[in-house]
This record gives sequence, structure tokens and C-alpha cells, in this order.
Amino acid sequence: MSTRNVTAPPPPAGPGESPEVGAINRYVSEIARWRLHRAHELQAIDEVTRTHDDRDSLTAEITAAMTLFHAIAQRHDLLLATWDDGNDPTVKGNGDQAREWVSQLVWGVLELPDGDAQALAMPLPDGLRLSDSMVASLRTRIGMDQGDVSLKERLRSLEAEVERVRGALEEGAGSEEGLDERLDVVSDQLAALGERDDNTVLSELGDVGLEVAAVDRAIVVGRVSQAHERADREQAMAEYEHLVARGQAVRSLAEQALTRINPAPRLGVPDVTALGEVPEGDDDLATYVGNLERIGRALDQAHSVYAAALAAYADLADRAERLARTLAGCGAPTSVDLAGMLTAAKECLHNEPADIRRAAALVAAQEAYLAELRTEA
Repeated sequence: MSTRNVTAPPPPAGPGESPEVGAINRYVSEIARWRLHRAHELQAIDEVTRTHDDRDSLTAEITAAMTLFHAIAQRHDLLLATWDDGNDPTVKGNGDQAREWVSQLVWGVLELPDGDAQALAMPLPDGLRLSDSMVASLRTRIGMDQGDVSLKERLRSLEAEVERVRGALEEGAGSEEGLDERLDVVSDQLAALGERDDNTVLSELGDVGLEVAAVDRAIVVGRVSQAHERADREQAMAEYEHLVARGQAVRSLAEQALTRINPAPRLGVPDVTALGEVPEGDDDLATYVGNLERIGRALDQAHSVYAAALAAYADLADRAERLARTLAGCGAPTSVDLAGMLTAAKECLHNEPADIRRAAALVAAQEAYLAELRTEA
């Protein structure tokens, strides 16, 4: 496995801009590659940390990195659901409206179902960048980059990151107090570590990197949260447009679930446009913003339910493929027609809608029988 961590792609267009078809195609496919690599990377970090001397102190950081990755993966799912086979702009659903929805999904804040509404208050590009930073620091902290990243290279990288974060802090407003002082401490730590040359320096640089990432996150969350709390008409309109795009993406997920699997969940997806135009008056606006928040929570729930159903279907298909490989390598006859059961399971899965219950029962029966054969052997 490569020890080099992957870098997230740049956004297909700036905030408020409608990205070009080619840029969307590249972005969606590049995030797919980033997502696959990052999933393996986080898994490797988690495995190394389980036997690490400082595993207790690293648990919170690893949990935060995985939580952020989960939110990014969910947003990527919505992008895929919105942008259908985007290589052809004439494909139904890939016109100007879809490009605007993609922009909203890229620059609207990430959400985590059943989580703290403000815990991930950042757009997708910031989330991707922060994930890169957190994972790079975790790798350094647990020694996964020893012999691969030089001390000078890591120092230069962190110094540049501190300057970028300090610039973001100076440009922003409404950030929590004490962030300047935290960055000053980080700068002093980097200067001191640059004077040393021992085996513990890279590990300590990992801790410094995690602190820089924490300050970076506090700045982004503070900026977005302040805009959200203003509850002015402009902010309400931005939230409305974001929810419209999310609603469309969740409806696409629902359609996929209803088409592919049976039984499928049947959960209503709220129509944001039913709220009408954003009102002018303060009292009406406050009520309207409250309604937007309720719709946002309902979309979170629907997204979670339909995405979970599709993920369960994909997992069942993967289990069937693993069974096929196991049986192909086995070659020994058994008293049970496993090949016939596998064929029946695959037929269930390939039909539309797939008979999930029958397929799951067939796959589980084969897995149980093979496990018993291994025990007897």
C-alpha cells in the first residue's frame, strides 16, 4: 500500500457559478477516486492506531476524521444522484438546472444525519481540504510516513498551512476568540522543532498539524455559522436554493431505491418549493427560516434511509460476488447445491426491482454452510 496520501480535487467552479459539464464530470470522478483511497487510508490509520502507545489520545481525532469523511461521502452520493451520466449534456436531467444544483451541492454546507447541525458547517471544498490536512497529520503522528516524508518537507508544508490559515482568520469575522494565540503557539512550536533532529520530531509535527487543522475548522465553521445565524433574507434565499438542490438529489436516490430493490423504503421527500418565496418581514422571515430548518432535518432523514437501503443492496451484491469467487476456488462437491443457490441469489439481485429478502436469505444460507465446512475442515 502506498504511504502517500491522496489530495482532493479543486471545485469545478466558484461559489455562485454554474460549472461546465466537463468540469463536473472530472470533479465527480476525481472525488470517487479520492473517496476510495481515503477510505482505505482511514482504515489503515485505524488499524495502526489500535496498537499505538497513544491510541487513547488519538481516538477523538480519528473519530472526527471519519465523521468528516462520512459527510463528504454522503455529499458525493448526492452529486452522483443529481448528475446522471453527465458525459452527455443532452441527457435528461443534465441541463442548466442540474448544473446549478451541482453548484449548490458543492458549496452548500455538509450535513450529518442525526448529528450536531453545526458540527460540519462547511462546504464540500473546505471539507475535502480539511480531511486532507487531518489525515496527513494523523499519518505523521502515528509514524506511517517515516522514511517517506522528510522533516524539512513536513516543516515547510505546515509552515505554509499556518500562513494560509492565518490569512483566512484575518479575512474572516465572527471566529471564536483565541485562534490567533493558538496559531502563535503553533508557529513557536514549528520553530523549535526545526532546530531538532531526533526520532520524535515527526510525531510531534503530527500533533502540531492536528492543531492547525482544528483552528482551520473553527474558522470555517465560525464563518458559516455566523452567516446562518444572521437569518436575513439573503441568507434565507441561499439556504432555500441549497435545500432545493438537496431535495432533488434525495428524490433521485429515492427513485433509484424504488426502481432497484423490493421491498424499498417509502419515505416522503419534502418539496422545498412548496414554502413559496422568501418573505420580506422580520417575523415572517423568522418563521420561514424555522420551516427551512425543519425541511432540512426531514431531508437528512430521507437521505439516510434511502442511502442505507441502496448501500445494503450494494453490500449484498458484493457478498454474492465473494461467494462466487470462493466457490470457484473451492472445487469440492458438497451435499448442498451451493452453485444453484448462488445462481438464484444473483438472479434475485439482477432483477428490477431486486428481491432483497430472498437474495439475502440465499446468500446468508451459503455463507453459513461454507463457514461450517471450514470449521469441520
